[in-house]
Amino acid sequence: MRFQQIIREYFSFTKNERIGLVVLVVLIGLILVANHLIFYFEKPGKIDPDKFQKLIALLEEQERRGEKSAEGYLFSFDPNAIDSIKLDSLQLPFYVKRNLLNYRSKGGRFYKAADFRKIYGMTDSIFDTIQPYIHIAESREVRLAPEVEKERPQERPVQLPVTAKPETRVEPIEINAATADELKELRGIGEVLSVRIVKYRQLLGGFWGLDQLHDVYGLKPETIENILPYLKLDSTRVVQINVNFASAEDLARHPYISYELAKALVRFRSENGFVNELQILCEKEVISEVDFPRISPYLRTKN
Repeated sequence: MRFQQIIREYFSFTKNERIGLVVLVVLIGLILVANHLIFYFEKPGKIDPDKFQKLIALLEEQERRGEKSAEGYLFSFDPNAIDSIKLDSLQLPFYVKRNLLNYRSKGGRFYKAADFRKIYGMTDSIFDTIQPYIHIAESREVRLAPEVEKERPQERPVQLPVTAKPETRVEPIEINAATADELKELRGIGEVLSVRIVKYRQLLGGFWGLDQLHDVYGLKPETIENILPYLKLDSTRVVQINVNFASAEDLARHPYISYELAKALVRFRSENGFVNELQILCEKEVISEVDFPRISPYLRTKN
């Protein structure tokens, strides 16, 4: 009896309440019907093909500018003299910078701005952009006339005593954690080379092997051979890039990965899904067999 009374008190409505409830339900129904019918009366807007193409061109131009700004800025430089630190800030693709250093390390020299076009990977568009900023210093070597050279007295070179840099370090340096000041303590490594080693290590994400020191500009093979006994390597410190989530721009920042390869990796991932094994990139010829051994240590497929 008590239960029936509660039902009447809370679930019974007056006449006005019933009318209001019916009106509310009708309004809700009309709104739902109108929401579906409105699309039958709405006319789609007309698309202007010219404006659409201009918008696409504008977006592509903004993307190109974004890519260029990520690679540095332009300034006057001498390709025969610019060091690797300043070269990092120059607006050039990473692979062009790397090929420039390799060309100079093999004795290559630029005598005019047009010679810069011979760098492997250089395109017409890149060269046209960079050409106004190339300033090659003229050689100041002056040859004397033959008769003057004969009259010139022969000067004997003064032999200065060679003082070897004392070796005070006993504990080997961990190359992937060493500071520039610590590297300066090694024989043959001065302030410039120590900074270059640290800078190149940061670009790589860490050294995977000590033989990568040969890629550091200005570091001679005999110097590397002398310092190897005083170095150790912890490869677990290497920073790897997740190939399944990195953008083309993130991948191309690595010295070993060109922008073309970075786009190919992203395209392969988009067309085939997540990469579970890095070896598939070599098997599908996304990364060549020559480049795979040195690039793969810097890639990973899982978090």
